[in-house]
Amino acid sequence: MATERLYYADCYLREFEARVVAAEPAPGGFRVYLDRSAFYPESGGQPSDRGALGGIPVLDVVDEGDRLAHLLNRQPESKTVKGEIDWRRRFDHMQQHTGQHALSAAFEKAGGLKTVSFHLGAETSTIDLDSDRVGRRQIEEAEELANGVVFEDREVRILFRGAGEANRMDLRKPTEREGDVRLIEIEGFDLSACGGTHVKRTGEIGTIAARRIELVKGNTRVEFVCGYRALRSARRDFLNLSEAGRLLSGAADQVPVLAAKQSQELRAAVRAREKLAGRVAEYRVAELLFTVPLRNGRRVVRHVFSAEELLEAKMIAHAVAKQPSAVALVAVKGTQGAKAQDVKAQGVKGSSTALFFAQSAGGTADMSALLRQTVARFGGKGGGTRDFAQGGGVAEEKLEEALALAESLL
Repeated sequence: MATERLYYADCYLREFEARVVAAEPAPGGFRVYLDRSAFYPESGGQPSDRGALGGIPVLDVVDEGDRLAHLLNRQPESKTVKGEIDWRRRFDHMQQHTGQHALSAAFEKAGGLKTVSFHLGAETSTIDLDSDRVGRRQIEEAEELANGVVFEDREVRILFRGAGEANRMDLRKPTEREGDVRLIEIEGFDLSACGGTHVKRTGEIGTIAARRIELVKGNTRVEFVCGYRALRSARRDFLNLSEAGRLLSGAADQVPVLAAKQSQELRAAVRAREKLAGRVAEYRVAELLFTVPLRNGRRVVRHVFSAEELLEAKMIAHAVAKQPSAVALVAVKGTQGAKAQDVKAQGVKGSSTALFFAQSAGGTADMSALLRQTVARFGGKGGGTRDFAQGGGVAEEKLEEALALAESLL
C-alpha cells in the first residue's frame, strides 16, 4: 500500500493519526509502514524528520518509492498510532530549504549562476554553483536580493501540475518527473519542482547569510545559514570577536588590524629568535668539537637533543658542517614538545623524532646514503643530498643506538 504523504499539502502538520499496515524486522529495530504520514524522508538534500509514533522515537524515515519506512527501535503495540513531528527540527529545515530556493534563484537572477546541488546539514547548508569564478561581489548581490524577498514577506505556495504543463511554466530547472509534479512558488520570484517542506511566507525564513565559499570539482560551494541558525551564527561570531578583542586589548571591530599587527610582531620575534639561536649554535658547536677527538682525519659530533631544541639541533648540524673535516650526526627526541613554528619550519612531523646528518663540503661520506642505511635498520625514513640529509620516525629509545650505527658506518 502506498503511503499518503501528508506533508505534501501541509508542511505545518505537527500531529496526525495513522494505521500501521506493516512492520518488518530491521537492523536496530523495525521498519514500520503507515497508510498516511506527515514524516518527511531524507530526499533532495534535506534530512528526514524526527519525532515519535505511538510514543516510540522515530530514528529515521526512508523513501522507498511509493512507501515510507519509519525506523523504530521497537514495534508499535497498536494498529493505530499517533504521529508527533519534532517541530523544532522540522521548522528549521523549512527555513533552510525555502531559504535555499530564494538564494539559488537570486544567484541565477543576479549573475546567471545555476545551482547544481544542495545539502542541508546539521549546522550549515550548502549549494554548489556551476562556476569556479564566483567572487565576493556576486555573493553579496545574491545575498541582498534574496534577503530583499524575505523582507517583502512574499507568499510561498504549493502547486500540483502535470509534468508536461509544469515544464511549460517558468521553472528554474526543468523537471524529469512524470505524472503530477509538486511545485514550490515564491510569489513573483521563483518556481521550482520540489518535494521538500517549506514555510508559507518568505518572512518566516529569517535572515539568509552566506558564510564562506570554496571550490569543489570545478564548482563554487556556498555555505549559508537561515533563520535561527543565522541568529546563532551571528551571536557566536560576536562572542568570538569580542573575546579576540579582549585578548588583543582592543574592540571587536579592531580585531583584524590588531591581529595583523601581532602577526608582524610574531614574525619579527621568530626571526630574531632564529638569529639568536644561530649564534648560540656556533658557541655550542665550538664546545662540542672541543670534546671530540680527531679520528681518521675528521671530528664526528654525535648528540641527541630534547624536543624543545629542534630549531637549535638543525642549526648545530649546519654549523658543524661549516667547520673543516667535521661530521654532525644529530637526533631530536619526539618533536611533539617542540614549538609548532619550529616543527613546520624544519619539515618534520609533530609527533616524530628527527635526524639531521651533515658533513663539511667536499667530505668523503654520503650523508643521504648514510641516513637511509640508518633509518632502514630502525624503521624510519628520510633522505637529502651528499652533504646534508634529514629524516625521522626512529623510536625515541633507539636514537642513541641509531647514531652509534651511523658513526660505525662512516
